[in-house]
Amino acid sequence: MNSFQSSSDVSIQKSNDNISRRELAKAIASSFISAGLLGAIVGKPNPASATSEDATIWKTGRAPEVPGQKPKDKGDTKGTKKDPNFLRSVADCKGKCENSYGPDGLARSSAECLSACQDICCTTYEQCTFAIVPR
Repeated sequence: MNSFQSSSDVSIQKSNDNISRRELAKAIASSFISAGLLGAIVGKPNPASATSEDATIWKTGRAPEVPGQKPKDKGDTKGTKKDPNFLRSVADCKGKCENSYGPDGLARSSAECLSACQDICCTTYEQCTFAIVPR
């Protein structure tokens, strides 16, 4: 026997390796595809639940419309920047802040106190984000 292999034997062996690689690639691809299809079939949302009549209606820049809930009164300022409790607590905080000294030993300005008091006293997004200090 020759220890030397002919070129035709090597090409046959390489083609057999390529075939097995191709079969492996096909098997892997088919398993990913079948898993994806199975996930898509099983995980489909129920169209009836997506459009239920009890759903809250969300509108950009407005309060959500919840079924069965009464609409807010136009004069109700609770939670807004015009909320009397919020304004009272900011004014009280500002008075205490202006009468105390800062960490550097100097008195604080009105703008510094208003900004700090807004952060301390706010309870809603509107109260925390409106520009209390003129810029």
